[in-house]
Amino acid sequence: MDVEARFRRSPGTGSARGWCRALIITPLLLALSAGAAPAREAGGTPVAFVAAEKASELVAVDLTTGRVVGRIRMPSGPRNVAATGDLRYLLVTSPRAGTVTVIDSFTQRIVKTFRGFGHPNDVAVEADYAYVTDSRRGQLIVIELARRRIVARVGVGRQPVSVAVGDVALVAHRPPNPNLTVVDLRRPRTPRVSRLAVPAVGGARDISERADSANAYVTGWSSGGVGGIDWGNRRVLWWRKVGVAVRDVAFDYFHGRRVWVSDVHAGEVIALSSNEGRVLRRLRGCSGAGPIAFGGQAWVAASCRNGQGLAVWDTRRWRRTLVPIGGNPYGVAVAVVP
Repeated sequence: MDVEARFRRSPGTGSARGWCRALIITPLLLALSAGAAPAREAGGTPVAFVAAEKASELVAVDLTTGRVVGRIRMPSGPRNVAATGDLRYLLVTSPRAGTVTVIDSFTQRIVKTFRGFGHPNDVAVEADYAYVTDSRRGQLIVIELARRRIVARVGVGRQPVSVAVGDVALVAHRPPNPNLTVVDLRRPRTPRVSRLAVPAVGGARDISERADSANAYVTGWSSGGVGGIDWGNRRVLWWRKVGVAVRDVAFDYFHGRRVWVSDVHAGEVIALSSNEGRVLRRLRGCSGAGPIAFGGQAWVAASCRNGQGLAVWDTRRWRRTLVPIGGNPYGVAVAVVP
């Protein structure tokens, strides 16, 4: 059965992998959703880890206090960050250094550095594996997390940039390639590339999947828009122009019905309905707005590259705290630490 047929199903259809992931992190989600004090009492504090590219640091920010609680020296030019499913470990790409680094958020120490990449750009995690785009070599690299070793390299076409993973991996490319490459992950050690692709207006720049469904969300390179797609049926579900330079996108898996995008020119972080793309909220005050991360349902965080900080919004009052980071902050992910 080909990848298209296997995943042509209605949005929201679950899978065993999705149920397992939910069972693992549900206690953490409940504590985070309740706010700072319950999260601490439950044995965890949400900490955002931000890649400071020019400073070559990974900066830790306690979301409950808005304070910097650590700076970890990284290989040159760290860019994108992803957390493992248990919200403990972080993977950080450093394109200039050609490395991917694994960090233990509990100790704030490097536990593994993978070397020898051409230009590792984006990283995403699903279940027991991490997936890294290598823009220079046109590859998607698969890392087995338990043994911390590279188990596969698959060609996905020229200049892959962003990757999102769920039941499949979706890879976006630099122009002039306007399409998404789909990689079947049923056997992560021997992934298969499908040429099933969905065009996005202006070409897809960033992408985020909705877990356990055939839905994903993409931004364009130059359109100022964001769209919802059903990659299983090769359909664009909706497309909305919501800003000037809309670049990063993140499905809010804690909320379940929202998708967030950032507008780097307007300095805004925008929430939309994931079903139809209706704008629900605009959060301002994040100059050079970039990647977005979530601290449960209680916090939304975004890197502010021009503002040299991390913007953190308390979702109860939508009050913003701008935490100074420095060093051109970019990628961000949230871990839960004791």
